[in-house]
Amino acid sequence: MTWFWKKTPQQDTGVVQEPVDAGEQDADTGRHDADRGQQASTGLQGSTGAIVANGDVIDSVAYSVHAEGIASVAAGGSIHGSVTIRTTVLPASAVRDAADTEARGVVSLRARKHTFTGRTAELAEVRAELARGTGTPAVVVHGLGGVGKTELALQYAHLHSESYDLVWWIDSATPGATEAALAAIAERLSPHWTGTEPSLSARAAWARAWLQQHDRWLLVHNNVEEPALLGDLLGSLPRGHHLITSRYATGWQRQVRFVGLSVLPRTDSVALIGSWVPFASPKEEWHAGQLAGELGDLPLALEQAGAYMDQTMTSIEAYRSSLHEFLDEAALDHARDEQTVAGVWALTLTALAESNPLSIELLHTLAWLDPDGLPRELLADLTAGPVQMRTALGLLRAYSMVTLSLEEVTVHRLVQKVLRDRATREATTRATPDGPPPAPRGREAAERILLAAVYPNGPEKKPDTVQLARLAAHATALSTTDPGTYHPGPAQLFTDTALHLHERGQTVRALPLFEAYARQAADGFGADHPFTLNARGSVVTSLMAAGRLEAAADLLEELVERATRVLGRGDLITLHIRASLAEVHLARGQLQRAEDGFAAAVADSTAHLGPDHPRTLTLRNRLATTYENGHQFDRAIEIYEDLLRHEHGGLVQWKQEYSAPLQLNAATVRNNLAGAYEGAGRSAEAIATYRKTLADTVRQVGADHPKALECLSNLGYALDAAEQREEASRIYRKVAEKRVRILGEDHPDTLRSQSNLAYMLFKTGEQEAGLELCRRTLVQREQILGVLHAATLANRNLLASAYDLTGDLPTAAELFETTLQQRREVLGSRHPDTLSTLSGYATCLMRAGNAPGAVALLEEALATQEELSEPEGIAAMTYRHNLATALRDTGAFDRSEELFTTVLEQRTRRLGADHPDTLISSGSLARLYQLTGDLDRAVPLYESALTGLTATFGTDHWTTRALADYLAEARTA
Repeated sequence: MTWFWKKTPQQDTGVVQEPVDAGEQDADTGRHDADRGQQASTGLQGSTGAIVANGDVIDSVAYSVHAEGIASVAAGGSIHGSVTIRTTVLPASAVRDAADTEARGVVSLRARKHTFTGRTAELAEVRAELARGTGTPAVVVHGLGGVGKTELALQYAHLHSESYDLVWWIDSATPGATEAALAAIAERLSPHWTGTEPSLSARAAWARAWLQQHDRWLLVHNNVEEPALLGDLLGSLPRGHHLITSRYATGWQRQVRFVGLSVLPRTDSVALIGSWVPFASPKEEWHAGQLAGELGDLPLALEQAGAYMDQTMTSIEAYRSSLHEFLDEAALDHARDEQTVAGVWALTLTALAESNPLSIELLHTLAWLDPDGLPRELLADLTAGPVQMRTALGLLRAYSMVTLSLEEVTVHRLVQKVLRDRATREATTRATPDGPPPAPRGREAAERILLAAVYPNGPEKKPDTVQLARLAAHATALSTTDPGTYHPGPAQLFTDTALHLHERGQTVRALPLFEAYARQAADGFGADHPFTLNARGSVVTSLMAAGRLEAAADLLEELVERATRVLGRGDLITLHIRASLAEVHLARGQLQRAEDGFAAAVADSTAHLGPDHPRTLTLRNRLATTYENGHQFDRAIEIYEDLLRHEHGGLVQWKQEYSAPLQLNAATVRNNLAGAYEGAGRSAEAIATYRKTLADTVRQVGADHPKALECLSNLGYALDAAEQREEASRIYRKVAEKRVRILGEDHPDTLRSQSNLAYMLFKTGEQEAGLELCRRTLVQREQILGVLHAATLANRNLLASAYDLTGDLPTAAELFETTLQQRREVLGSRHPDTLSTLSGYATCLMRAGNAPGAVALLEEALATQEELSEPEGIAAMTYRHNLATALRDTGAFDRSEELFTTVLEQRTRRLGADHPDTLISSGSLARLYQLTGDLDRAVPLYESALTGLTATFGTDHWTTRALADYLAEARTA
């Protein structure tokens, strides 16, 4: 089931609402309760998207985000619709159990190599860095492939295992490995899970809770390929130690420390060779030194050279003589950093081929799969029996080509790459002009063993979900190499694995699988086939999750052209692709293009499928929320109210043949309608609608369910916006208390409630209490989520606004500046949240009397926003208005008038003359006229703006009162 949710339109100081993960869609309310505190202003505020600073009306940025499960409609039984991503919430008893559970001597590690040599200084450095008492204790051991990062981590973990209550090894390059490891920790530690069949996510959540409440533990994250994906885990688990190995020294959170690993010193290299081949004379030791130099002192190459000499009883001198020939050959076929190991392995492969050809076939098969953790039993189908398999694997282990445990086999990434490159080159030489390209050696065998395990009854049947999860990393590795021809089995494996990862929130890691699935579809059916269009559209989900919006837009533009030409404008697949393109436009801040895209899709869906078709209804809902983003609340309300007339028809009568993006729930629409009422200033209707949504949700799931608490929080914010502070305050306190009791003090939802309560304390005059709660919540988020997590940055932004509100402008400015730098670092200078902080900082400077500094910041914000969206976009008009205000304060009246006039014309044209934002622009221009002595133009503008705002908000609203004071002042001047 797909649910649409939205952020509340944001009010204006650049203080942003806390971002919510667009992948996590709420299944009952249609709207997430984000931090209301992120909307605190530097002065008084209302629901029109404006604040008062220095007595002047200044607009703020307003934007919303919506999610629809982009580009994942069903086709050919492969893509089954968008996926609901859920957060696992533990019962309070499980959280308490995690706190009370003790661990003693729990160790889960690979065996370490007996030949490990040297690295004394690096081991001491790792120990010292982890022992430092500040920040998150996390050390990244980084360096090139083959330098021994994994072995160093193993040595450290074994050497210091008695210093920890728990030590756990995680092969982080494997998709889902971290969650699986956390689940395994829960199973090892707690009888809470004995005799039950809890979900993987529930066990992992318990392990997180345990790690958050204990400190004598070590997690070893081996071979991290994507530092960003580990960031949240590091931030949320700050009490123990994290030891990380990775090829990458960039892309990490700032609190992570680094230990660089290079090749071995020559004396250690010689000692490593000697651990395999003891020296009988000084001459042999000299040859060992020469061999170490020829192998570049690379531990992996030295290890495998030693294993070869040990197995074949070859002297070092004889090995060197043979090696030179193979190194010369490798120099022709491999990149420089691969030449040494390629030469070493050529010698080893020759020896293996002579003694056990089966071992070579197994090694070539392993080259196409994930390097870590292939179950050994899968290889049995490639051999005559288990004895032959064990013999071949044992020989590979003896030559140090693989690492074995009782259940799994691991091969080094560099070994795999050299074998794949060689196999691909050999296949190319065997290709014929007329036939399909031959498969590289080992690849078809790799496909075969995965398909046999995942689809025991054939790929046309449902997969074995346990094996699918277990082998996801191997399917992902296989997907990164193009087979060149269409194979139905691998195509199904790729898409099933992609959806498995997507369902678990690992959408970015699913990208190569979606891409491989799309390539397979194009090879098998042609570029214009509906199956191919659908398959290529599935790639957009991962591109969006990875932040590659431009690439997503380019792909969808092409797909829209193809689908329209082949299927027609009103075909279901075409309409879904067009809706996805509109979503991407919206995500890129191109509001008008998004609006036009949804409107055109609604018209075509109505004409071809009918007004009551689920596709038409969902498109209309998305058009309405897009109107909300553009502050066209009346148009949004009209659509929502009409949709609710379907409440007893197509809106809730879902049909099994429709995929999730075509299912629209009345509660979702009603919740969105409440938000539109709120934006339009129709507070009473907004509150009544929220109350109905809350009542329905409580009736369905109970008052303490997380979704009921989200609904209650939404109601609290609506009451707050309507200045019904007493009830709003009670609700905020109630939600916070319930979340502490049900979820625990450190749960992200609890912290969000604390932030909302801090915001309410500011508004009710309890500023010291609000500041204290805001500071405490920030510290918790820094420790639990990390210093640079989006929620932490939003909290820091709120604290800056709080100091601004209390008049501590130097502290506020310092915090705004810090948050701005961090958001630029994490999100980039063009992200809406970054620009919003920029605007908040500018407002703070204006309040401090530094209007020129504010002008510089707002010039940057406006120029950036104009590059991101159309000139008449909501954000662009807002920044233009704010800049006009700052310029007015510097005395640049001519340019200020030009900008105010432009914004007023744009808002009148875009939003209508009676829209609150348009009326505020009129009041701001009137204020300029008043300051320049042009009262003949100021008074009529004030009067018209005041009449419109009074009709919308009443006489007691802060905006109305501010304009009334200005008008009285102008009339008596």
